[in-house]
Amino acid sequence: MNVAFLGVGTMGSLMAANLADVGHRLAVYNRTTAKAEEFASVHDAAHATSPAEAVSQADVIITMVSDGSAANEVYDGEAGVLVGLQPGALCIDMSTIAPSDVHVLATKAASRGAAFVDAPVSGSVAMAEAGTLTIMAGGAAPDVERARPLFEAMGSKLYHVGPLGSGATVKLSIQVIIYGLNEALSEGLVLAERAGITREMAYEVFANSAIAAPFVHYRREAFEQPGSVPVAFRLVLEQKDLRLALDLAESLGVHLEQTRVNLEVTQAAIAAGYGDHDVSAVAEYLRHCSEEAK
Repeated sequence: MNVAFLGVGTMGSLMAANLADVGHRLAVYNRTTAKAEEFASVHDAAHATSPAEAVSQADVIITMVSDGSAANEVYDGEAGVLVGLQPGALCIDMSTIAPSDVHVLATKAASRGAAFVDAPVSGSVAMAEAGTLTIMAGGAAPDVERARPLFEAMGSKLYHVGPLGSGATVKLSIQVIIYGLNEALSEGLVLAERAGITREMAYEVFANSAIAAPFVHYRREAFEQPGSVPVAFRLVLEQKDLRLALDLAESLGVHLEQTRVNLEVTQAAIAAGYGDHDVSAVAEYLRHCSEEAK
């Protein structure tokens, strides 16, 4: 297929690379031009200087950006997706955004005769590189099936979870759990350290105990050696996701008390200067608080 991939950051570049590797023809766009240029040179893709240019020849348009505001920005404007979008194209958003943003984007796509699917992903950077992400898709069944060859190149598990917006809802539900585990793992690790257990020993036990979820394993180096590995997911993005989850919960009359507390901790860590650090830096923030309390 001719695919326009908009957003070749940490995860997006790996997902797009898997599409290129199986023979799809890519045109890539990124707000940071250098990232798109580098990707295009490595993967024999076309580098587009605007979203409109990227989508002008595309059968499928994939957006993988930081938030709903960025997604809407890519669609709108003098050189946005809507300018170049062709009737009959399929638009897929794979970002973590609110279900309400999904419906806004889908309405914009429909105004140009294009279909829409929301298909956020779950998994680590290593899983993105290996093409083993979990993908949860929302939208009409024929549209999800049309995208299946692309999804299969990027992920090992595809779930059609319901109509438009359902993918975004399930992704936020997953994020609630992930961040709850991140906060709890940070607290447990710092507690053990303060009691005299070495960080490495505590984590070794965690990784072989009842809490040994995949997250505990693939984030091990980040927790054991803060700052030694590239940032996989910034704390400010965790804050964004938690706010989206709480907004959705409020609209549904659901109380998410742990999520509310996790957001408070995240905001405190950001205020302390950890906003652009990896989410595992919550542990570093708690260590800092412990030192100040001495």
